Amino acid sequence: MRYPIDLHIHTSANPHAYSTLEENIRSAQEKKMEVIAITNHGPALQDSPHWWSLVNMRVIPEYIGNLRVLKGVETNIIDENGNFDINQRIYDVMDIILCGLHTVEAYGDPSNIIKNTKAVINMIKSQKIDVMVHLGNPQFPLEYELVVQEAVKEGVAIEINNSSLRSSRKGSEVNCKKILELCKKYDAKVTLGTDSHISYDIGEFKEAQSLISEVGYPIEKIINFSKENLEKFLEDRKKRRVKRI
Repeated sequence: MRYPIDLHIHTSANPHAYSTLEENIRSAQEKKMEVIAITNHGPALQDSPHWWSLVNMRVIPEYIGNLRVLKGVETNIIDENGNFDINQRIYDVMDIILCGLHTVEAYGDPSNIIKNTKAVINMIKSQKIDVMVHLGNPQFPLEYELVVQEAVKEGVAIEINNSSLRSSRKGSEVNCKKILELCKKYDAKVTLGTDSHISYDIGEFKEAQSLISEVGYPIEKIINFSKENLEKFLEDRKKRRVKRI
């Protein structure tokens, strides 16, 4: 099974990534991808692009050849009250908004499971974001069942991050399995993201696919399974997402 959609891709506008927007697009086209989302980091992360870069994503065409290019951002939770690090001008441009816990100065200590769980649940409840990403990171312990239940209630997707299962967040594998099992139990919306920081990784979901098979999550329910699944998800999110942040 090859998934034709990748919803978590970075460009070299983030200094810790290595491929330009055009290189990513070319790689996706060569791999016959149907949809990609460009999701550079929000401004609170230490090596994020200037916020003008995110606002100016409006110049990216909706389609480049047959490839649909979604304008996106990977925002950072900055407190436990459902606040993140982008402004209204960025927000208004975005087709899809990812959100995660990162070691940003504004957030502080990552080890408090009560704080982390409250922060993620309040972020989901805010209806400002579409996907919660790399929740299996052991650096940020969470009450996974409470988070998944809230995501189901609010129509927010849970990402299975392929990069976390490879090397970027060591120790994530066991947590990701727990999360996916809970997603199966509660019928949560699940999306896959490569979290690509180089063009060669786009669309490569080997580790995530192994986990999906192990857990027995029905692949036809995964958002990346088809453009129809994605369009249905984005349409639902458009109805739910707040207009003003």
